[in-house]
Amino acid sequence: MLLTCLILLALGGTASVAAAPGTRWARPAAAVARWLLVAAAVAGAVAGGLGVAGRGERLDLTQLLVLSGTGGLRVDELSGLFLLISCAVAVPALLVSDRSRTLRPRLPAALALTLGAVVVVISADHLFVLLFGWESLTLGFYLLAGFDRQRRGRTRASIAAAVFGKASGAALLLGGALLAASAHSLALADLGAVTGTAQATAYALLLLGFAIKAGVVPVQVWLPPTYAAAPGPARPLMAGVAVNVAFYGMIRTLDVLGPPPVWLAAVVLLLAGATALLGIAHASVNVQLTGLVAWSSVENAGLISTGFAMALVGSIEHLTALVAAGLLASVMQVIAHALGKSLLFGSTGLVEDAFDTVTLDDLRGIVGSLPVAGTGLVVGALTLAGLPLTAGFASEWLTLEALMQQFRVQSLALRLASAGAGALVALTLGIAGVTFVRLVALTVFGTPATRQRRSFRGGRAAARTGIIVLSAACLAVAALAPLEVRLVATGLRPLVGDTALDALASDAVLQPVYGDFSALSPTWLWVVLPAMTLLVLLLAAALSGRSLWRVRRVEPWTSASPGVARGTGYTSFGYANPMRRVLANLLRTRGRLESADEGSTFAATTRGAADSLTYRVDVVEVVEEYLYRPLRAPGRGLVRRVKRLQSGHLSAYLFYMLIALVAVLAVVAITT
Repeated sequence: MLLTCLILLALGGTASVAAAPGTRWARPAAAVARWLLVAAAVAGAVAGGLGVAGRGERLDLTQLLVLSGTGGLRVDELSGLFLLISCAVAVPALLVSDRSRTLRPRLPAALALTLGAVVVVISADHLFVLLFGWESLTLGFYLLAGFDRQRRGRTRASIAAAVFGKASGAALLLGGALLAASAHSLALADLGAVTGTAQATAYALLLLGFAIKAGVVPVQVWLPPTYAAAPGPARPLMAGVAVNVAFYGMIRTLDVLGPPPVWLAAVVLLLAGATALLGIAHASVNVQLTGLVAWSSVENAGLISTGFAMALVGSIEHLTALVAAGLLASVMQVIAHALGKSLLFGSTGLVEDAFDTVTLDDLRGIVGSLPVAGTGLVVGALTLAGLPLTAGFASEWLTLEALMQQFRVQSLALRLASAGAGALVALTLGIAGVTFVRLVALTVFGTPATRQRRSFRGGRAAARTGIIVLSAACLAVAALAPLEVRLVATGLRPLVGDTALDALASDAVLQPVYGDFSALSPTWLWVVLPAMTLLVLLLAAALSGRSLWRVRRVEPWTSASPGVARGTGYTSFGYANPMRRVLANLLRTRGRLESADEGSTFAATTRGAADSLTYRVDVVEVVEEYLYRPLRAPGRGLVRRVKRLQSGHLSAYLFYMLIALVAVLAVVAITT
């Protein structure tokens, strides 16, 4: 099935490239390409399921790629788990992509490259194959971010995706080369024999490479602009599927290299907590729907990395149960994020096509005109907010429970780091609730905006089907949480054996691996909460008689100031203003009064009789402002100097290659 998946992806990409715009074959070829990609995702999900069941397959690519030793693609329990998650979510995500009002015949080619790279990275068992898939994924992100290159901001976003993608690839190359030089092998299974300084350095480099792709602070600045710049049909696949390779890489690194240094685990814990807080802080005040959803990806990267960091702590302390608790929370959050983020971005694409805007204040009352997209936004928001009856509730609960096990840790540094990360995550989850209430209450169910939507039905049947499937999956995973735990525990067997199964206190009750600590039953919540709601309605109807159904309609209060025109007084921008003030130290909130002609991302306008003035409220992305912006001038100067080396003479380039070869040989001689 793995080979079938890759063949179908190749055929889909070829069909898409062959669909020349303007020809009569363009639309049929694009449709064939899209359905080939869906079939490839189904084949990949089947291959992953077989891997989790212990019937994985292996493709030997030694002869094809001229690899040293033996290597290729292999699906075991862990890779099968991530392959199943990624490809299963890719099926409805690709269905959602079939909704564009304009023909984009070559977009499936970039989608095929991205999904193919995900399959290769997850199933690679050779360092060269892993790096090949990683660079292919960077190319896929570059093509998708710059697909609508004629639109503003796309070029800069695609360049940022390429630069940070190459940086992550360089970190993986350096870390992998350091391990390979010491282990004298490029097979991933052989790299765990390395110890000492080489192992610690390689560990840090590998985690850095995966952290860049996931969007962990301080290397998250490229992620929100890239998601926002990509075409709507591509965002669900990028944010809900492709990013999973970063989290798989982190867990595979732990599997291969074992316990990391104490300092590295502490750093990962604190950075993960900071990532979650920074991501949700910017999501809570962003005025664009795409920006809000994109920044929540940074938040979820922090939550997933926090669970992984607790697994690192457990491995250092030789606490197998803590490793299982951290990994279980991390992978279950991966599932919730994959479903919720694909659903949110898929629904956002439908809304953008219908209204031709993503400004939140122009998108009120979506559910009335686009019921499928509105429902998708509600379910996706509740999932990522971690509220009951959705997939995100159990995963975020397990993350908090894993952090609470810090009292079992002996190292003072790790205990302090766990406590700090726990405080950051707890604050993050509180802000997340406020953030997604803003999205649901004001954008989905708010008073309809005066701006009329375009003549658009809200997507083709395939797109609406994809939204419905993702919405149902977000709810069904919560109801079937014990089965989800069994699936994840089976995939984690190479790392922790059957310890993760201890998270099942009974057939319907979960616990944080450690027994008699706490318990939760998402399954019973699906029975109890609807039953209690129905009971309250019945009691209200019985006690109130017919008056329950009488509705008194009055004109809503909008403003206490005389002379102010009536309308929707409580906007999305206004709702987020307290958060800008509360988090002013983190967001560096700035306000100023200026002419309304000057542009700003965040603005509240007050027009007087003589003048048109605007009170501007801006927030700052602190990492970009204080870390990367000061590096621009020296970076440009370095580029100008390096360009002088490109003389165009072949002898000069041969000389550079000789210098690089001598440097590599020197490093190998020192480290062996």
